[in-house]
Amino acid sequence: MRVGEYEKSTYSMENGSQKLLGVNANRIRGLKSQFYSKVMFRKRLDEAREFLGHSSGGMGKDACAFLYILCRIIKPRIVIETGVANGFSSASILQALEDNQAGELHSIELHYKELVTIPVGKELGWVIPEHLKHRWHLILGESLRVLPCLLKELGTTDIFLHDSRHTYRTMMKEYTIMWPYLHKGALLLSHDVKFSDAFLDFCDNVGYSLVVISGIGSIKK
Repeated sequence: MRVGEYEKSTYSMENGSQKLLGVNANRIRGLKSQFYSKVMFRKRLDEAREFLGHSSGGMGKDACAFLYILCRIIKPRIVIETGVANGFSSASILQALEDNQAGELHSIELHYKELVTIPVGKELGWVIPEHLKHRWHLILGESLRVLPCLLKELGTTDIFLHDSRHTYRTMMKEYTIMWPYLHKGALLLSHDVKFSDAFLDFCDNVGYSLVVISGIGSIKK
């Protein structure tokens, strides 16, 4: 494992976002404050984390804030993510799109019965506030089968987030499938990159340097 290389590419949210997007650190701090100042939204996510307790609750608070910030700055038309589970990342992206008053999120996930991270009696993405779901499209199925069909339908994409199976094979294949559909300036994101060398190897293959912020590996095409 090339863990040391991930550590060398790890930055604070302000410094990493500035390096990735060339945005002033004050703007990053301002957007971060906006994210945490959304009382009802934050209350919903906090209560969901409390309900889940020490079980696998998905993406952490800072990672969710980072996704919100990226979407506010990039102002994407199309965001695709693989992996939904309880829906913390999906909710954060959707809140940013709602604040932008533009954009749609397409989420790919296995059927909820196959996911042990979802509590009994809950549905996929149960954390997502109802008023944000008009921008959300959920597709059930294996990402490596669903993703090519979705991309043919949507065309170019502004942001892609991998958060499905963190195996080398799945990660590398998802990146490879997505890359031709990311336009110049688009973002390729991957949660829990330190699970394998896949993200590092892919960055080497395409000749891009990476930035890691709050556990999310990022490259700008």
